[in-house]
Amino acid sequence: RPGLVSVVLPVFNQADLLGSSIDSVLAQTYSDFELIVVNDGSTDGVERVLAAYAAHPRVRILEQANQRLPKALS
Repeated sequence: RPGLVSVVLPVFNQADLLGSSIDSVLAQTYSDFELIVVNDGSTDGVERVLAAYAAHPRVRILEQANQRLPKALS
């Protein structure tokens, strides 16, 4: 839809930083956005962090086996 901004956040094994990264995006003053978090096969508990945001209306969570950054972004 016009004006919608999609923010893509690929993540691989950075559970300790993920919550603050997501919170930073959600705190933006521009309100017409969606946050797409791509869990690229993390093994350090990223799933637990993402579970806290799963019901948020602006957050979409995608999971895949590790395919490295270029594939995670596409």
